[in-house]
Amino acid sequence: MMSNNPNNPNGGATGGDEDKEKQARENHCEIERRRRVKMATYFAELCDMVPSCSNLARKPDKLTILRMAAQFMKTLRTNNNSLSLNSTQLSQQQDIHKPSFLNDQELKYLMVESCDAFLFALNCDTLKIIYISDAIQQILSYTCQDWHSRFFYGR
Repeated sequence: MMSNNPNNPNGGATGGDEDKEKQARENHCEIERRRRVKMATYFAELCDMVPSCSNLARKPDKLTILRMAAQFMKTLRTNNNSLSLNSTQLSQQQDIHKPSFLNDQELKYLMVESCDAFLFALNCDTLKIIYISDAIQQILSYTCQDWHSRFFYGR
């Protein structure tokens, strides 16, 4: 029931209702404050990820961060599409020289067997021999085990 107490500013609302409204306002303010802090954190992170944005002398505003991020993403997309096209073209060019009826393993076997040579592979960092074909035995009279895991320049 509503009281007509002239000292009550809410026109009859009880003290419990005022406390509930005050608590609701405080909760809303706290939620809103956390949202603003999260948003500021994400904008700062986005600014750090975009090179043109992070190199500015002063802190950019949020709209500038979004604009620069969108431009950076467009550049990345263009570069990625360009790389995909180059990769496809390179793959097509390599396939021109390879007979379509041979897989890579068969082609390697035919190449090694057809020439009077042997094939070896090195670890580029250590110059250690990591693969050597069996043909080395007929050509140099060494076994594969003699050369495997040795250094190319006799370290």
